[in-house]
Amino acid sequence: MHIISVSILSSGSCGNSILVRCDGSAVLVDAGLSCRELERRMSLVGADPAEVDALLLTHEHTDHTRGVQRFCSKYSTEVYGTDGTLSLTPLQGIKARAIRQNGSFDIGPIHVRSFPVKHFAAEPVAFSIDMDGKRVGIASDLGCVTRQVLEGMDGSDLALVEANYDDEMLMRGSYPDFLKRTIKSDHGHLSNADASSLSVKAAGDRTKRIVLVHLSMENNTPLKARKAVEEALRRNGSRAKVEVTEHGSMNGPFEL
Repeated sequence: MHIISVSILSSGSCGNSILVRCDGSAVLVDAGLSCRELERRMSLVGADPAEVDALLLTHEHTDHTRGVQRFCSKYSTEVYGTDGTLSLTPLQGIKARAIRQNGSFDIGPIHVRSFPVKHFAAEPVAFSIDMDGKRVGIASDLGCVTRQVLEGMDGSDLALVEANYDDEMLMRGSYPDFLKRTIKSDHGHLSNADASSLSVKAAGDRTKRIVLVHLSMENNTPLKARKAVEEALRRNGSRAKVEVTEHGSMNGPFEL
């Protein structure tokens, strides 16, 4: 059995990128940092940017695509995304492959499943990534938990789950009312309560670790997010370990 390594290079509104590696194969999920910063952070986890087989895009927002043009041009990396995402992402001279919102494809020994999420973007998706009998589920930038999301995250050994905001902090915070409504809508982001619900429903016998991602710097804290999800998991008998990302910092690598 080979070791699967998952490194969160950055998470949050400042930039998002996740590196998944196994036995010489690697995919990058989003590239929301500059090419130089992606290179620097990959070097810190012992990864060579030239060995990334593909870049998977969840959606077109800048905090997920900032480094795509430069990184993929420099390393001749192929980009995978839905038609809606690709059409709104600068990709001049880059080889791109359109994927379906609800589909599956292989990148060498890596099997990827895309599934639709509700978010204020053209055609957003989340991913589950299977390698060597292990599964990594990634569900971030979504406003609600749908049947497709539950199916996509089912059977994850490692689940990366968005916990963007604490309800009370958001409502008492300085954001204008229209932005608060947007964040709380079905096409916005997941709250700690939503993350708890998704974690409980997604956590099965195989699930060893749940990592909470995309925390708001103003409307959440790692302590609040961790407490909410851990308490929900324990009430439902899950022994999955909970980790929390710091806004903009690196986390991992997490090994399976």
